[in-house]
Formats: sequence, C-alpha cells, structure tokens
Amino acid sequence: MTPHLTRENTQPARAVAGDPNNCQLLIPMFAIMSGLLLMAVLLLLAGRVEAESPPPNKYIAQRIALMSSQKKALQDLTAMTRDYIAFDRSSARAARRALIRSTRRIPRHFRRDVTDLSSHARGGIWTNWADFKRHADAAEKAAHALNIRSASGLRRSLPRLISACHNCHQIYRDTPREFTTH
Repeated sequence: MTPHLTRENTQPARAVAGDPNNCQLLIPMFAIMSGLLLMAVLLLLAGRVEAESPPPNKYIAQRIALMSSQKKALQDLTAMTRDYIAFDRSSARAARRALIRSTRRIPRHFRRDVTDLSSHARGGIWTNWADFKRHADAAEKAAHALNIRSASGLRRSLPRLISACHNCHQIYRDTPREFTTH
C-alpha cells in the first residue's frame, strides 16, 4: 500500500518496523549513504595527500607555468586546425604572440640548474646548454613563422612548431610520472 499525501496526512512516508515494504525504502537509503560516506573518505584522503606533497621550487613553478601557457596556446591552435573550434584570426594571433613570448623566455627560465620531484627537466640541459638553447631558438623561430592568416596556413605552419617542441622534449624532458598534469 502506497501512502498518499492528503490534507489530513501531510507527513512523508516512514518505514515502519515489520512492514514488508521496509526493504524498498531502506536498501536505496543504505546505498546512498554508503556512497556518500565513501566519497567523503576519498576526498579527505586526496586532500591529505595533496597537502603533504611539498610545493615546487619557485623556479620550477615558473617553468611549469611557462610550459603550461605554451601547451594551452598550442591546444587552441591545434583545435582550430582540426575544426574542433572555428578558426578565429584574432584568437590565433593572440596564441601566436603568447607562443613567441614564451619560447623566447625558455632559456631564461631554465638557466638555473634546479630540479625537484615536480620538474621534468633532465640534467642534460645544463651540461649541453648550447644545444638546449639551439632547440629553444628553433621553437621561437617556428612560433614566429606561424601563418595565422587562414586555417589552411595555420595547418601548414603549425607542425614545424610542434616538431620543434617534441625534438627538445625527446632529449631534455623526462617522461612525466603518473598522475602529473604538466
């Protein structure tokens, strides 16, 4: 028997001991409460692990920010070339400017031989500085050469920049550890 709300009965349905319909109300409630409790425990543990990991060195944090800004600009331009988003000349121009600025800053941000667990830089950067700088210069030249006048021009010129980034990363970047987003 399903209780109905009327003027006389405005109270919500309650489970009554011995009622055969109790299982129908208690099992979903148990599942919901168990799920919420599990999520709360996982969130507390995740926050605790994140809070215990040391913040990156300020120089490494600047490197991560620099590379993240390049990644964002490249993702925007790649999305335009693949028609995931509509080609927009002003957005492409802004991404190109950001890439020119950031690729120019690569040597400055890697000048100090500083690493920690959040860094993906290999030690070869500082022992082969001239070669590393050559790779950074190639990336800057490729950023300058980006053709942002049209989607087809961008499609033709973007691979050179992506290749310059990958060539440097193959030599001077460690493979990111699991669960790292940068």
